[in-house]
Parts: sequence; C-alpha cells; structure tokens
Amino acid sequence: MGQTNQAHDRDGGSEWITEHSLAAALIVYAVLSIPVYIWLEGPVGIAGTVDASLVVAGLVLGSILFVPIIKSVLVNTFGASRVHTGVK
Repeated sequence: MGQTNQAHDRDGGSEWITEHSLAAALIVYAVLSIPVYIWLEGPVGIAGTVDASLVVAGLVLGSILFVPIIKSVLVNTFGASRVHTGVK
C-alpha cells in the first residue's frame, strides 16, 4: 500500500532532475554563463574588454559557489514535492 504525490511529474522531467540534480545544475549554470561570457568579452573597445582566459577562470571559480546553490534550489523545487511512502 504505497502512496505517491508526484505533482510535478507530468513528463518525467522532474524525476530526471531529482535523480541527476548535479548534472541539471551544471546545465543551468552553463546556460546562464553564456550571456555573461558574451557580455564580458563583448565589443566595447579595448578599454572595456576582459581577456577570455580571465572570463573563463572567473566562471569556473563562480561555479564552485553557484552550482551547489542551483542544485539545492532544483532539489527543493522538484524533490520536495515527491512523497513516497511504502515499498515501491
């Protein structure tokens, strides 16, 4: 007699996010990093540009902070709605 509450599980996407939360967080961070990279490397003249290696290094170091935050948000959003009682 198992009860489940899977309100967010319409197409199985929330199940994948719950099971692979680190991969999902990395994908979200990579998608968010693209506009930041373009903005920092953009054509604003020599005085306003940042070297590409510095931008990449900053984004990699930023991932150390932001990927766990994104992961916890995804787990809290999608994993918290899953209530499993009993044996599956």
